[in-house]
Amino acid sequence: MSLNNALREIEAIEGLISPYEYFSYDAKMFLNALRELREALNVMDKGKIKQIMDGLSRIEETAAPYRGYGFVEEAIQHSKKLLEELKKVVGE
Repeated sequence: MSLNNALREIEAIEGLISPYEYFSYDAKMFLNALRELREALNVMDKGKIKQIMDGLSRIEETAAPYRGYGFVEEAIQHSKKLLEELKKVVGE
């Protein structure tokens, strides 16, 4: 169940920030990380999932220049939920 929840959170985040992929380097890098995460989840590569989780845990630092925009705040909340679901997936 956590895997499905994690995939839903990934989709929600992608929907929020994908329109900005070509305007923001940070958005592009974050979307690339989400794509890698989706691939890692499909093959259950727990090592890769944990590696990506480390990067996702710094989302608030990365998003700091963009704070105040509604879609950014919403993406941050989804990212926090995603991290919680990923912890369940990898057994932390």
